[in-house]
Amino acid sequence: MKPSSKKPAHVLIACGGTGGHLFPGIAVGEVLAARGHPVTLFISEKKIDAIAASGHKELRFEKMPFLAMPKPWSPKMPGFLLGVWRGIQASRKFIRDNDVALVLGMGGFTSFAPLYAGRKEGRHTLIHESNAIPGKANRLNARYSGTVLCGLGACKSAFASHPDVRVTGTPVRSSMKTASKEDPHAFFKLDKNKKTLLVMGGSQGARGINRVVGMTLDHFEKMDVQVLHIAGPGDYEEVRDTYARHPMLSQHVAAFCHRMDLAWRVADLALARSGASTMAEIALFGVPSLLVPYPFAADDHQTRNAEVFANAGAALLLPESGLNAEVLADAARSILQDGRKAAEMRRAAGSLAVRDAAQKIATLIEKTLKNQTGAKR
Repeated sequence: MKPSSKKPAHVLIACGGTGGHLFPGIAVGEVLAARGHPVTLFISEKKIDAIAASGHKELRFEKMPFLAMPKPWSPKMPGFLLGVWRGIQASRKFIRDNDVALVLGMGGFTSFAPLYAGRKEGRHTLIHESNAIPGKANRLNARYSGTVLCGLGACKSAFASHPDVRVTGTPVRSSMKTASKEDPHAFFKLDKNKKTLLVMGGSQGARGINRVVGMTLDHFEKMDVQVLHIAGPGDYEEVRDTYARHPMLSQHVAAFCHRMDLAWRVADLALARSGASTMAEIALFGVPSLLVPYPFAADDHQTRNAEVFANAGAALLLPESGLNAEVLADAARSILQDGRKAAEMRRAAGSLAVRDAAQKIATLIEKTLKNQTGAKR
């Protein structure tokens, strides 16, 4: 990618807490850095943030002690408010000391302090909402943002009162889009002649999915499929031990996967949560999917995400409340053993991809900065 001829400007991206916020933030940061702009990403102190950051030495990451918002009358509320105040002060100092020109928040309460600080310091502010409906955090963050960016068109109406809302798609990391000559089957030590089910619960795993899959392994063995299971750090040992009791089933079990580009390429079918970042990757690689929304997601936004894909014919929506071994096995069988249906779902998933979302957002940021500079003259 050629560096931009535009004047470099320091951009702060607040994106920590979950993979759904972090990975799209990294994607935008990669494009801006490649265009010659200094970029800093504010991340949380969670392990997932550290793992993801370790794979991007070209970007600058700063940890901030962000806290999740408790319920209004929780005894934790005073501590949370104190943490927000400290976060705002630290963000304002960072913005001043590092001559930050623009703040981009990728969602969640981890974005609030940097966005509010950016607005107070007179910098331009933007937020990105990847989900079909925004959570409470981004509804609040929108008040302090000059521009709202949406990953899905279904989200735009939720910000109807905001003066500047645009649909850009959800950014996907460059590593996902770079063509690789590596054989994904060889990388995961899987059989090229068998259909592969990819199981994942997002960046931190999904206990509900892990346990149902564990009860379905006998069915998968009879179907003669193989499983690539990304269990998440918390459940890895339990999942690994469950698979060990099925030695005849071709399998690869891992706690975390640094090569999701290869994982998506090897997958004939994905069983996953319906977080926005996962959905963007499913679309990019055109993978048929069984989507199990996280039942406790704020405002049930994962169900809304899954409905977008299910209505397009790209996925089957399986509520966790009704999921068991028989339901899961039947759903997987209906796709893995029907080539025509699988092909139709692949096409439908691919049609939902926005392959240049990160570039679109980076270009919008540059235009915003140019207009801001021009307005000051």
